[in-house]
Amino acid sequence: MHDQVMPRYLPIDTYDADHPVLYINTHREISDIAACAMHRFTVIRDLTDTLTSLNLTGISDCDLTRVTRAVHLLAREGCAMLNVVQARARQREDGYKATV
Repeated sequence: MHDQVMPRYLPIDTYDADHPVLYINTHREISDIAACAMHRFTVIRDLTDTLTSLNLTGISDCDLTRVTRAVHLLAREGCAMLNVVQARARQREDGYKATV
């Protein structure tokens, strides 16, 4: 993606619709996009920390499915945002190399 022009609004593919409804504004500050991704990964970390401290012997399949779906969705969104951060950082680095 670093050798192409990024669209202003990049869809997040979450597999829950035929056409994307969630988009990343790739023109936002990199720090804003990174903070949004960080929030999702912090929620994932906190959730998995909680799960590791619980006795899961009696957990129902339905509850386990709900938890894993939530973790999966947050991870997909967070990774999509980090891909934008990485592409923007590469563009910035390429710009610095070109001006030196």
